[in-house]
Amino acid sequence: MEAEANRCAFGERPYAMKKHHATRLHYDLRLEWNGVLLSWALPEGPSCRTGAIREAIEMEDHRRAYLLFEGVHETGPIMLWDRGTWEPCPESEDIEQSLRQGILRFTLHGEKLKGGWTLTRTSTAGNAPRSVWTLCKCADAFAESHTRRCVLEERPNSISTGRALEEIVLDWTRPKDKHQSQIRLFDEA
Repeated sequence: MEAEANRCAFGERPYAMKKHHATRLHYDLRLEWNGVLLSWALPEGPSCRTGAIREAIEMEDHRRAYLLFEGVHETGPIMLWDRGTWEPCPESEDIEQSLRQGILRFTLHGEKLKGGWTLTRTSTAGNAPRSVWTLCKCADAFAESHTRRCVLEERPNSISTGRALEEIVLDWTRPKDKHQSQIRLFDEA
């Protein structure tokens, strides 16, 4: 946490990609800006292949305190799949304007995801409950080849604990000490 605070002091913006099993498995992109986490849900997860387009459903902003959360939430288990920092590309330096215009180009400096990315709004909320965007990997040195396995398959576990989603659930439901075990034993009786 202290290292993250130091990065922010030097103008770097934190980023996280969560793996979240709510009503279905998806990934949540979180970009810190203006004291909150801008959030998009990716039903298929990110693709590191240039030109692969992933739907990104805009979600409500989240509190910055949730950036590194990993555990079981009322909506389901959440894994910290990737973390790092992000920065807007020069043409998106005015983040507010880029979001209004519906195109945000940025660079990720994550442990799994790196390089250039573009978020493009394809539809505004209108009658729909949320705006729909697309996330696309830019052609750069960090793009995956079509012959290589996808990063989602190569590195499926938590960046902070190395655990799978199922292990995170077990850890949260397993009694932590003898006293908790006794309480659970009496609850089952």
